[in-house]
Amino acid sequence: MPGAIDQRILGTRRRARAPRLARELHQEAANYVHRARRSRRAGGLRAESSRSWLYDGGPFLARHRRADVEGRPPTVSEGTTRAVFAAFLGNLAIAITKAVAAAMTGSGALLAETAHSIADSLNQIFLYVGLRRSARPATERHPLGHGKEGYFWALVVALFLFFGGGIFSIYQAYDRLAHPHAVEQAAVGFIVLGLSTVFEMFSLSVAVRELRHAAREDDVPVRRFFGQLQDPALRTVIYEDSAAIAGLATATIGLALTVATGDHRFDALASAVIGIVLIYVAYQLAWGARGLIVGQAPPERVREALEATIGSEPYIDKILELVAVQMGTDQLLVMARVSVHDEIPAGDVERLMVRLRDRLRREHPEVTDSFIELAPADA
Repeated sequence: MPGAIDQRILGTRRRARAPRLARELHQEAANYVHRARRSRRAGGLRAESSRSWLYDGGPFLARHRRADVEGRPPTVSEGTTRAVFAAFLGNLAIAITKAVAAAMTGSGALLAETAHSIADSLNQIFLYVGLRRSARPATERHPLGHGKEGYFWALVVALFLFFGGGIFSIYQAYDRLAHPHAVEQAAVGFIVLGLSTVFEMFSLSVAVRELRHAAREDDVPVRRFFGQLQDPALRTVIYEDSAAIAGLATATIGLALTVATGDHRFDALASAVIGIVLIYVAYQLAWGARGLIVGQAPPERVREALEATIGSEPYIDKILELVAVQMGTDQLLVMARVSVHDEIPAGDVERLMVRLRDRLRREHPEVTDSFIELAPADA
């Protein structure tokens, strides 16, 4: 039995993303391993001038799918679902109270805040839809799963917040300037704004608690963790609730200045500021969703951990290439090309791939798909 890989275990690099090709390569690998075993039982592998004992120039590629190994698709984070549900209930209650207060007072700022809360309530529904649909298992049509659908619905949220909240609020400011009228029963407005602040603070506290819990699990500072947050639902809830508190403070100041001075322009200005805040938040959410939809790498700490896992295998000489792409919340696609030592025995190649698969599954449960290519040490 030859004890080394001299030439090429892996030939031309293939696009592992193409499902049909990946299946063909996987089947090809299984066939060659079967041939190698049969030849070994017969007294040794076929001698070749190139001493390429396993593949005649073809690639050795192993694929691992979390759903295949564990028998279940990716699950929805309970913490994120809890944060979304809390935000939905809070925004729905706030929208109703704000609508009543806006009708009673005639305040443009309160009407802008009503539109904001309605948009937020509908956005929580969009986020929940994204959470459920992104957790569906892989299919023939979507072989890498549906994880990125959560990012699509996050983009829908950003667009709805931009038009349903920001643009409407700015239009409301223009309308109040063009058609001014007095603010009535201001006390009702102050009471509703105060109650709304309490609701929003509760909703935000739930989201921040989940954020801190996740950051503590990864042993990363909260601020840094939030900047690298790959969960569109939790990110959206935190942004929206923060914007809501800022909007409520703005509306309160605008209403107070209007009552104190009798100048309706303060109320209109407050509505405009609320619109600007919502447009800014919509931009941040859309930009974050864009990066994730296009294909964003995980944080550097995750990549370093993957390199440590793969590189610690005894027969692996070095990692030639490592590509990791975020495919959804807690869903990571990993593609690696590694060189192996020449002295690796023929029978240990298959065991090496199985061991790598098991370690990726055990040490990095967020890895839903992994494609590992082997190459000789001189590649």
